[in-house]
Amino acid sequence: MHANKTLFVFFLVLYFIAGLSLLITGSVAHHHASQFTALTGPAVISGAGFIISLGVIILILSVLGFLGVYKNRLGLLKVFIGSLLLILLLQFIAVIVGFTLRNKADNQLRAKLISSLPKYAAKVKEVVVEWDHLQEKWSCCGVNNSVDWNTIAQLQSPPASCCLKADCTPITQNGSAVFDQGCYLAARNIFFRYSKALGGVSLFFLFIEIAGTILAIGLLRDLKNNYGSV
Repeated sequence: MHANKTLFVFFLVLYFIAGLSLLITGSVAHHHASQFTALTGPAVISGAGFIISLGVIILILSVLGFLGVYKNRLGLLKVFIGSLLLILLLQFIAVIVGFTLRNKADNQLRAKLISSLPKYAAKVKEVVVEWDHLQEKWSCCGVNNSVDWNTIAQLQSPPASCCLKADCTPITQNGSAVFDQGCYLAARNIFFRYSKALGGVSLFFLFIEIAGTILAIGLLRDLKNNYGSV
């Protein structure tokens, strides 16, 4: 029983660190994604919110597990095991859905960016602010390239945020004074920056959590046997 308890406590420490890591990563992702919601849509924010929620739940479960072990409470360990199995199921579904819908989300991101160009011309405030911030920060212009702006009737030339130099106005029609790389790759990097890492981490923690579930069940059985022998 002592060996099972030691291993389970070790798992709980790792699990607590994992929850804290997810909470921090989700918060950072939420901070970056919130700067471009008008361009990328709510999907990134929702994904970051899911990560934050998962991190908080894991932290709470870790504390619950520690209390169960420390006080030898069968009820707390049963709740821990049940909750852990539920999280395992949710993570498994999230990993599958994430990898399955990756290409679809990629195409939707490009379409979302293209559809936002006329809104820039219409001076929709949040779209103007986010496009200017995206182009200046990532040294890019348009979705695929600067020519995208030329197709917008109200503009017919790239905005000033595409300019290579702060004082290069007016913007040249041939694009020689603007960034030549499109912003789609930059936006895609923002959109998918954490998806691969989180997908791999989630898959890794699936195996860790399976091991933790087995340890918890073993510890629960040992506690039942001890109570039965008293």
